[in-house]
Amino acid sequence: MARRASAIEQFRQQAQGSVLVLDSGNSLFATNPTKTSDHSQGALPVAAMNAMGYDAMALGERDLAAKADLVGQRLQEAAFPILSANVGPEGVLPNLQPYLLLQTDGRSIAMIGATAGNARNRSEQLGLTLEVEKAFDAVQRTVEELRGQAEVIIVLSNLAAETNEKLAQEVAGIDAIIGVAGGRQMDPKAVAGPEGRVVLHASYVQGEYLGVLTLDLDEAGRVLSFEGRSEALAPQYADDPGMVEMMQEYEVNP
Repeated sequence: MARRASAIEQFRQQAQGSVLVLDSGNSLFATNPTKTSDHSQGALPVAAMNAMGYDAMALGERDLAAKADLVGQRLQEAAFPILSANVGPEGVLPNLQPYLLLQTDGRSIAMIGATAGNARNRSEQLGLTLEVEKAFDAVQRTVEELRGQAEVIIVLSNLAAETNEKLAQEVAGIDAIIGVAGGRQMDPKAVAGPEGRVVLHASYVQGEYLGVLTLDLDEAGRVLSFEGRSEALAPQYADDPGMVEMMQEYEVNP
């Protein structure tokens, strides 16, 4: 976390335009629903992401791997929206919305969350009644809703690679899909979509890498060119002092 904070700040300082810090989900709790990713029970990941200025995070099915009151508390603590177009109904989970629409550098940009179907099984463990729609259908419907409102549409996905490619190839309006099931690394690539190129990129799990994606867009918001990589958070990034202090407060080594 300490190196990640340092790397994000460095990229912000070097960027020619706006920087969006995004997460495709499965970031709060461990796979085993009886355990959490750290003894803070998800509080440290949320506090760290708040401090690093994350703009949005998709709801991953593993982000439901705790008791309902704890999941609700963590989602509410997040200073950024938790996104899922296919998990509802509205109000069952705090701070959950299908998409985020914002203005940056004179452009309207939408981020849509897509959650893996296993969330349905997690909801039974939570003791909540969650409606989990087929992600492809939900994303397609939400993109249509956003047409005319957003020039650029980004999907934050923890879906299978095949589903991501199907979305890119068949749903008009998507410009980039970030993330993939299992947290696999995937070098950025362009897929031919109905209205131009759609960029797909994913960058491992466990905080060892930071995915960096730069999009060059035309006036209509379509992708002209792109550059991307998975940046290893190696020792060239110094530990951020504020993050080190936060981790020590939670009794976690940097």
